[in-house]
Amino acid sequence: MQPCDSCGMGRRRNRIAGGVLGALLVVVLISVGVQLWNVHQLTSDWLLWPKAVPSKVPFASRDYQCGPNPVPFTRSFDGLTVQSKTAGGADIYAIAPGNGTATWIVIKTDRTTYTCNLVGGP
Repeated sequence: MQPCDSCGMGRRRNRIAGGVLGALLVVVLISVGVQLWNVHQLTSDWLLWPKAVPSKVPFASRDYQCGPNPVPFTRSFDGLTVQSKTAGGADIYAIAPGNGTATWIVIKTDRTTYTCNLVGGP
């Protein structure tokens, strides 16, 4: 019997393909981890993409807490104007700039509106 010259080549190709797939898997896992961390830092939610009404909303250099179960907004929109957007794309309504620090903001989605309260003090 003669030795198989191409047998070693096939094993080598399998090892290279396995190494490439393993490296690709590591890159994907790191990318997913970084995205999860970035969304968490911004919203306090462990998601790949921010929700329209995240648990935490950074606005006007302050943080507002909406929580995992946001409270529906039941007040009037009088005196409130669109000031910004959440990381998930919903509109943020608040008092006009220059009228002090808003102690609460309103997040308006396509379906409904929610109240988020200031974290900390005014």
